[in-house]
Amino acid sequence: MGYVLKPLSSAEKNLAEQNYYIVERFLQKKGLPFDEWFDVVIFRYLLTVQRWFKEPKLYKYEFSTIAWQAMRSAVGNERRKQERSIKTVSLDEVIPNTEGLLLGDTITENNLNYIPYIQEAIQK
Repeated sequence: MGYVLKPLSSAEKNLAEQNYYIVERFLQKKGLPFDEWFDVVIFRYLLTVQRWFKEPKLYKYEFSTIAWQAMRSAVGNERRKQERSIKTVSLDEVIPNTEGLLLGDTITENNLNYIPYIQEAIQK
């Protein structure tokens, strides 16, 4: 988007306050838990408020449409970011549908991957 959130002007504050219900409705309609997704959407919402005043060409659309699309984009970006992040697992975690088998139980010396130079050092 290329915008940096700055303190809101009084006109921007007024618009943000009058349309705050859009944020709540968006989270509800998308089934997104408020406490997990509020920060993601509120910052994009506030950036959209500022963008609204900087880009009069947007006036041909309803503010709610612009805000909704911006928040939808923010959620999509956040989900892609989360998908790329490294997932940590515990070896004490139960493997689903295995009657209590732990991830750590599956590690044996036969299925360890050794780095070749470590193997060479051990053999010397």
